[in-house]
Amino acid sequence: MNSELTPSVPPDPTGATAPDELAERLHALMRARRRSVDSVVRRSRDAGTPISRATTYNLIRGTGAPRRDSLVAFLRGCGIPPREQIRWLTAFDRVHRGGSATPASGLGSAA
Repeated sequence: MNSELTPSVPPDPTGATAPDELAERLHALMRARRRSVDSVVRRSRDAGTPISRATTYNLIRGTGAPRRDSLVAFLRGCGIPPREQIRWLTAFDRVHRGGSATPASGLGSAA
């Protein structure tokens, strides 16, 4: 892939205002963490929060109706610690639910 032809999307949820923008940033996070879809699936399962390949693809493509627990599983599969997951969950709430949910809910126990 030529970096001049591909716009740079930060692996950070800040600034995402729509589901497709958050999906692009999740994909950038996965690339920045040097994770493949299969490694995210495997690592999320090992962390006790399994996610399917289809759900992982849906999250990074912005398709379907994502759930918070799927995002947590994805973030764990990318190796993101619970404290850093809060920013992603806050962005998820902002773009998918209008910001009404509590960011810390849905985190569960750290594996």
